[in-house]
Amino acid sequence: MMNLQQTYAGVDPILTTLAQGFMLPATNIANFIAPVVDTPTRAGRILRFGKEQFAINDFRRAYGTNIPYVQSRYDSEPYALEQEVVAWELPEEVIENAGEGPAQVDLRAIETRNAMSRLMNAYEYTVSQAVTVTGTYNPYEPNTGAGAQDGLGFTSWTTFNTAYGSASGPSAWSSLTSNPIEDVLTLKRSVANQIGIRPNSMVVGTAVFDQLLTNQAILERIKYTTADSIDTDMLARYFGLERGLRVAEGRYLATDGSLQPVFPENGILLFYSPNGPSDSVMPAGGANAATPAFAYTYQLTGTPAVRPEYYIRERRVVRAEITVERVVNLVGLGSTGLIGSGAMVTDILS
Repeated sequence: MMNLQQTYAGVDPILTTLAQGFMLPATNIANFIAPVVDTPTRAGRILRFGKEQFAINDFRRAYGTNIPYVQSRYDSEPYALEQEVVAWELPEEVIENAGEGPAQVDLRAIETRNAMSRLMNAYEYTVSQAVTVTGTYNPYEPNTGAGAQDGLGFTSWTTFNTAYGSASGPSAWSSLTSNPIEDVLTLKRSVANQIGIRPNSMVVGTAVFDQLLTNQAILERIKYTTADSIDTDMLARYFGLERGLRVAEGRYLATDGSLQPVFPENGILLFYSPNGPSDSVMPAGGANAATPAFAYTYQLTGTPAVRPEYYIRERRVVRAEITVERVVNLVGLGSTGLIGSGAMVTDILS
């Protein structure tokens, strides 16, 4: 197996440590949805577990008869990491100016952090697209022929409303008569019916979060129990989400020059993950590629890595490159692609 030195022909240990210790913003959803799992190879197989552990068996036996046994069954499918590389450059004059005077600045560290911020912002978009895209093509969904892909925007409000079990269905969360806790419990039961355990995590769009802050049902329920204002921690407790709730604040620059949300402003995603959220690009505590969950980020061991900087004489600039190899994989999709270890409503305010 190649080690890090052989793979990258040498790395800058200081800047690599800085890149790997890069702290994600509190509103990060990429590593919250898909915790990082270290993998030593650029390709491998993902385990998909069955429901056999929930089967009811008769383990009683008569003397002298065969001993009952159990055998776990799981399927697997291949994955391949994708390489992302970003380089930063500094003119030699800028480096010289930064090192003069009493206010000396470590431009190399600043540029490394800026480059890592760009990488993670792009990855926020990648993960959000993998979860929410509702078109005819999705690179993270198997394509076995025309019409095989239906997108991963698990369900719309109309579909959820129809499946609610009553003629009228629930009220959209923008309605004064809405009761979000009932809808969340319904979605949690739907997931539990697929994986045997209820979701412990939630991501909401900014418009959904703003609506929850003024929701009458929530305000009425908490006014006798706490004097605290509504925030993400309180909402997580209210919905019974042990792992937490995140508001997707991330934005990306659209082709028309406007800043657009990476996650639907009026969408919610409920899912199960056995790991705590990671606050950096390092692997999350306890993450394991063989543990069933909603999604994981498979990331090559030793990345992100910063190659030693080098001088480009023609332009008189110092350049360094940051490389990370990873891929997000939704490992907990249901057989229909709608409800698995996660459930999403893309337009819950409508």
